[in-house]
Amino acid sequence: MISQVFRQVCAAWIACVWVGVSVASGEEPQPQRQASAKPAEASAADATAPITVVTRLSPDPSNIGDLLALEVVVAYPDGYTVNLPTGLEFSPLERVDVKEGEPESTGTGWRRLFTVSLQYFSTGDATIASFPITYVDSTGGVHTVDVPPRKFSVASLLANEADPQPKADDPPISISYPNKVAETAIYAGIAALLLGLGLARVWSRWRRRVRPVFTAPPVPPHTAAYAALDHLEGRRTLLLEEGQASDYYVELTEITKAYVQSRFGIDALDRTTDEIRSTLIRAGSRLAPLEPTELMRFLEEGDLVKFARFAPGGDVAAAALEKARSMVRRTTASPVSESGTADVPGSSSDATAAVGAGPPSSDSPSSDSPSSDSPSSDSPRQEVV
Repeated sequence: MISQVFRQVCAAWIACVWVGVSVASGEEPQPQRQASAKPAEASAADATAPITVVTRLSPDPSNIGDLLALEVVVAYPDGYTVNLPTGLEFSPLERVDVKEGEPESTGTGWRRLFTVSLQYFSTGDATIASFPITYVDSTGGVHTVDVPPRKFSVASLLANEADPQPKADDPPISISYPNKVAETAIYAGIAALLLGLGLARVWSRWRRRVRPVFTAPPVPPHTAAYAALDHLEGRRTLLLEEGQASDYYVELTEITKAYVQSRFGIDALDRTTDEIRSTLIRAGSRLAPLEPTELMRFLEEGDLVKFARFAPGGDVAAAALEKARSMVRRTTASPVSESGTADVPGSSSDATAAVGAGPPSSDSPSSDSPSSDSPSSDSPRQEVV
């Protein structure tokens, strides 16, 4: 008992000495430093409930229209689940959004954070109404815990003015000097646009230009005909021995028709002899030095073999091929001479050269004849009266 009293007296004496020293030195005792401001918290704990609910509101106090964040932290044991009911109403506050965090382990249980975003459009003191938290225990039972109401205050942005009025619009600013940068940028943009359009047009026209197509020169009709006749001549004996004389004459007449069509522009392929007859008659002098009757006779002889089953001998078949080669030879176009004119097959000079004739006879017109239309030596002599 005495020792306890002695300790209290010593403590009082030490306090008096400390106060005296402070006064003597002119220093005033400093008050205890307050703890830093934190968001106000409120908790809801039911003695019978195994969960604990803590709420935090920020900012508090706030200004009208600020976005308020109400954080609801729920701590619960293992085997339990907690949820925030859907469709909660916080009137007169406006609910903006609700976010549910994932459960986090605390070592002895679990913790889950729910964040409710609210807005309030009035000033003064207000209250967030109580709302429930549901949880399910380990046996599957559903229970609820009510979160207590939360008070907060809202200030006006115009609280420092007695009668706030909207300010008038500022007068327009007159630019009395030219804006070189903007002017240069506009002109440069227009020039770039025009240049781009011009280049695009040039590129489009260049891509659509007519490009020359280099192909191999066409094979002259007489060259193709000679090659086909030579090939047929090599197979003539075999075809005749195998009794394919009709095939031989079909190919021979087709070679001749193809030459006539390519050389004179007469549609002869894929047509019968009767269909070709009228075309050859209309052609007339275009076939010179051939006569339409000569070509028709050659085609009709081939029809006898193809359709009448006439079996010609080897000499007859060879003579028919040589006849086709002769018609090609006589109608082959002559190369252009140095004077710029081409020698037309079938002219008087070509006919003379073909038969090996000597100088022109006295009955034929000479080179000094005043008219080139005078009849040849083979035509009937006309008597002038």
